[in-house]
Amino acid sequence: MGYKTIKQNARTEIVEKRSRFIASAFRVENQHEVDYFLNEVRKEFYDATHNVYAYTYGIEYPIQKCSDDGEPQGTAGLPVMEVIRKNGLSNVLVVVTRYFGGILLGASGLVRAYTQAAAASIEKAGILEYHECEKIIVTLDYPNFEKIRWLIEKTNAKILGIEYSQVVDIIVLVRVEDVESLIKNISDVTAGNFLVERKGLFLEAI
Repeated sequence: MGYKTIKQNARTEIVEKRSRFIASAFRVENQHEVDYFLNEVRKEFYDATHNVYAYTYGIEYPIQKCSDDGEPQGTAGLPVMEVIRKNGLSNVLVVVTRYFGGILLGASGLVRAYTQAAAASIEKAGILEYHECEKIIVTLDYPNFEKIRWLIEKTNAKILGIEYSQVVDIIVLVRVEDVESLIKNISDVTAGNFLVERKGLFLEAI
């Protein structure tokens, strides 16, 4: 089971009819981190009109929550959550801070502004995709080494390390769905003259 999240925390700002919308996106793993970042934003923008937010974390049993923070119901927190869902993201908190500019935006204007602000912060943060991977150690002789390294590098795999002794050990992280075909291809190239040790499953961005 894989998932997508943001690469890094990010902040953007848009202005709509003199109202400022400052969107802050954070990577979060649990409720403690959500509360920490939310409190930090509230302290930083203590004089803001609203600090609207939406978040989700957890892969198997995801938690999702959003808040309009005083804006008309459904015009703020839900649009921010919809941006998160549309991007298929997990483990993310987006807070959109609003400073009212004196001109009412109406329900549709609020939805549009909060949507645009949230989307801009996620675009700036970038998206990272995690996949279920298996760690394997491929042991082979030196004549086959360069051919197999090239073969691994053109697969959806990441070489974590190479250990040189009487033979070569290549430590590889490969997507679960590609493991069997990679092992078969290594076997074909080496005419079966290799060993593979399987070291378990991990969630990694490759």
